[in-house]
Amino acid sequence: MAVRKEWTEWHLTPRGWERGSTRVQGKGNDWAAEPEDRAASWVYTETETSAGVQTGGESTWDNKNPAEVEDLLRRFGPCPQKL
Repeated sequence: MAVRKEWTEWHLTPRGWERGSTRVQGKGNDWAAEPEDRAASWVYTETETSAGVQTGGESTWDNKNPAEVEDLLRRFGPCPQKL
C-alpha cells in the first residue's frame, strides 16, 4: 500500500512544458485547465511505499500529430521529472 502518491500533469506546448493539475499528499488535487494549444500531456508520479520511492512519467494524451510532438520534444526535451 502506498504511503504517499503525488503527481503533476505536464503539458507540452509551443512555449515549452507547462505545469497542469497536481496532487499533493495531505492537500488533495489542484485542478488546472489544459492549455488550448497543447500538443501532448504527461503525468509525472512519485509513489512512496515501505519498499522505497518509485518515480516515473507516462504519456496521457496527444494531439495525433506525431511530427509536431516530436519537434517540440526535440526543442524542449522530455517531460520534467519533478512534482
